[in-house]
Amino acid sequence: MTDNVRNSEYVVLLVDDNAAVLDGLDIALEDDYRLMQAASGQEAIDVVGSHPEIAVVVMDIKMAGMSGIEAAREVRRIAPDVRVIFHTAFPGEFDEDEIDTREQPFGYVRKSGPSSRLVREVRNAMDSYLYQKDADRLSELAETAFGLVGKSAGMRRVYELIRKIAPSNTSVMLLGESGVGKGLVAEAIHEFSVRRDQLFKKFNCNHTPADLVESELFGHVKGAFSGAHEDRVGLFEFANGGTVFLDEIGDLSVASQGKILDVVETGEFEPVGWTGHARKTDVRLICATNKDIDKLVATGEFREDAYYRLNGAQIVVPPLRERREDIPLLVEHFLRQYTKENNSGVKYFDTSAVDVLMQQEWPGNVRQLQHTVQSLLVLTDSHVIIDSDVRHFLGGESVPEVPVESNGGTLAERLRDFRRTCIVEALRKAEGNVNAAARSLNEDPSNLRRWIKTLDIDTGKR
Repeated sequence: MTDNVRNSEYVVLLVDDNAAVLDGLDIALEDDYRLMQAASGQEAIDVVGSHPEIAVVVMDIKMAGMSGIEAAREVRRIAPDVRVIFHTAFPGEFDEDEIDTREQPFGYVRKSGPSSRLVREVRNAMDSYLYQKDADRLSELAETAFGLVGKSAGMRRVYELIRKIAPSNTSVMLLGESGVGKGLVAEAIHEFSVRRDQLFKKFNCNHTPADLVESELFGHVKGAFSGAHEDRVGLFEFANGGTVFLDEIGDLSVASQGKILDVVETGEFEPVGWTGHARKTDVRLICATNKDIDKLVATGEFREDAYYRLNGAQIVVPPLRERREDIPLLVEHFLRQYTKENNSGVKYFDTSAVDVLMQQEWPGNVRQLQHTVQSLLVLTDSHVIIDSDVRHFLGGESVPEVPVESNGGTLAERLRDFRRTCIVEALRKAEGNVNAAARSLNEDPSNLRRWIKTLDIDTGKR
């Protein structure tokens, strides 16, 4: 095994009851991975159970005793994130579509094919595993430090963009509806950046009178205007070396946009009323808006040159209605948060209550859900909050519910029903076009096809 082993923290397990095949696999992969071997399905199960560092399993299907399919099923039960690649010399004896639907392996490789095919499948499987691990770690850190909660595809995309964008000094534009958590994303970008030890300062552009915006941002000198009784340091000077977050930048005047553009391009600014040389600053700028920024540019309400300069990197934070599967996680997060902050008694949400919360459209997004959870914790006398408590609280302000096909069961079963309903509705709107449905769900088309098979959904296409 060479020193340039790919991510030596993790292991590829090779499973086959033929020692010669194991030796061949070992030769093909030993330069790139840490490897382990198992000569039977049961041995593979035992190895996975005792070695959490295993990331990928290359599994023979036809083996003496336990088949690879049976072994893979148990492996996935023990370690759901492990990527399984089936490796067989008898493809004609197995229904590949049925295996794909029931076992959902990462890949399916024939032993008679070129070794490069297996090498490629293992590489892709390991990359997929590492990507998920990175996203999981980032999501855990994001929740702990910044209150960003969610493991949906939309939020994983946000975490990945934070990871990529944060180390640079490029300007960032955050787009999304009010209440989705753009401020938390901005904080996360700062904390993952090289400026983390410097100041992070937020300025809400629509909470300050227009005639005072430039004074707040750039400062002013004594006598610059009525009421300017002394010199004032502005945000760009105060946060020098750190990050400035301009929330709701779409509400800034065109004139103020131009001055901010000058700061980004030259690193220079002038306090209001200043007549000397321009002052220097070094800040990273993160901007956010809940408005249609492209429409503002088209109508001339937002400078085109400022938009392109401030939009060095863009993150769209999805609305809560597009990531309903995150609602149980958010409820649990707010429950822990409120209990800790208020030293209150233990309460929890029954699955029936969570079902009702998942059915709402949430126009106020995560902020509205947080208010709802906290209010229910205060107003509900019982230690267990149930569906009727939620419905009573929402009352007339609740929005039309999204129908969920559910006959009870565990939360996992209900979430499965909810996933099926969402997919069916997306397919109906897309007239059976899987790619179009995938776009509307912010889902990878191949993953959506896999779910369509798993849930036995009729796309309507013949």
